Amino acid sequence: MIKEMNLLEQSALFAKASSFCYSNTEFMKTKFENYNVKYYGHKGADAYVLENDTDVIVVCRGTEVKQISDVKADLSISKTKALVGKIHIGFNHYVDKIWTSILVHGVDAKKNNKTLWLTGHSLGAAMATIMAYRFTNYDLSATPAALFTYGSPRVGDRKFVNHFNTLPFEHHRWVNDGDIVTKIPFAPFFYHCGTMHHIDSKGQVTMNYERTFNPMKLLGLTSPRGIINTIMGDAKDHSSELYKAFLGAATL
Repeated sequence: MIKEMNLLEQSALFAKASSFCYSNTEFMKTKFENYNVKYYGHKGADAYVLENDTDVIVVCRGTEVKQISDVKADLSISKTKALVGKIHIGFNHYVDKIWTSILVHGVDAKKNNKTLWLTGHSLGAAMATIMAYRFTNYDLSATPAALFTYGSPRVGDRKFVNHFNTLPFEHHRWVNDGDIVTKIPFAPFFYHCGTMHHIDSKGQVTMNYERTFNPMKLLGLTSPRGIINTIMGDAKDHSSELYKAFLGAATL
């Protein structure tokens, strides 16, 4: 049972799922042999549901750079209404594409007394966040035990985030060093939710991390070359493989 794992072990498990889901269904089945694996996809929105006797895991796939629709969803700054506040319209639209199929698993989890988990990387992290919100507000569905996100962009406005952080499940938001995607869309239009955990450039893990001002990093941005190097480094930090590798190593 996933509940019997500690937080770092859970984080490593869901980082693997979020990274492996970029592959095909057969690959996922080889990596999660003890689970029944189902794939759902429609026009660029993709997710896997992994289910066994005790747990149901919804894994949302992140941005595919070859999919122009994915890129547009990431870059949009338009909002749509949530029950409280507003959320990113592109991320919400991607959830809409497959939500009916995914919701069935939340309802079944409640009927069969199974524990529901959500996870994802990049765009998949944003989708998983919105799905967790929807599951919690649907009476016939199980409420998630926890949401684990990796390299997530900001999903909602301040009003939404403040409400989201009161919901009855944990949200563990992992950020690898300077991961560029975690910096968009920009505040004050969008904000992050959940509890942030950080991985530094050497793979050192810090739980319940709070950002502090780094003057040396600011000095590195004083030249065009410094800006380019920072952007390139932050883009590399977004790799799902790095999240998987660093968190896997942290559990050893």
